[in-house]
Amino acid sequence: MFEIGVSLAAARRARGLGLRDAEELTCMRAKYLTALERERFDELPGRTYARAFLRTYAAALELDADRFVAEFDAQYPEPEEEELVPEFRPRQPVRIPTSIPVLAAVAVAAIIAWSAWTSDRSLGPPVRAAAAPVVSAGVKAQTKVITHPAPAKTVVVRAVGGPCWIEARRGGETGPLLASRMLARGETITFMAPSVWLRLGAPWNVVARRGTHLARGLSATAPSNVTL
Repeated sequence: MFEIGVSLAAARRARGLGLRDAEELTCMRAKYLTALERERFDELPGRTYARAFLRTYAAALELDADRFVAEFDAQYPEPEEEELVPEFRPRQPVRIPTSIPVLAAVAVAAIIAWSAWTSDRSLGPPVRAAAAPVVSAGVKAQTKVITHPAPAKTVVVRAVGGPCWIEARRGGETGPLLASRMLARGETITFMAPSVWLRLGAPWNVVARRGTHLARGLSATAPSNVTL
């Protein structure tokens, strides 16, 4: 057993790298790298992301990534889900009061007697059903047309020149998280949202577009943000 965070920080310093240098090397945000070095794994998006971030950081520092991930699994095992056993309660028999059948028989007898007494009485002239209104040939019936808005065009990000770290949020930088991962070369990720904010660690390696509109003004040397 060894200390994961201390080993990462020591390896980074031994290579003469600051956090900003490590950020450019891994295409990961400095706050995530700091969380790994301080073993604050609860500050990462989730356990799956924590393992992926740890593997990427260790490999970038030329460490044994599998050993670091195995140590993480040993120190922070995945919690087991508790099996929920439904509580069984026997149904209580429904008791019908003895007076209900008697009252029902009396009610039925009263209905039969009333029907026999009124069967020979005249109910008045038959009532004719009202005729349906006639629509003039010159008047066209009005039809309500319901239109549906066209679906938002898909945002597509494709890594064409090499790997790129990507963080995507709905609406803006503080919006709900859509994705936070490493995009391998040749891999494509798509989003269906009216507005998507992107943080690209290596924008020179990707092509981002919404429909036929390509993202412009991405930096060729540093991480960039863009909204599509």
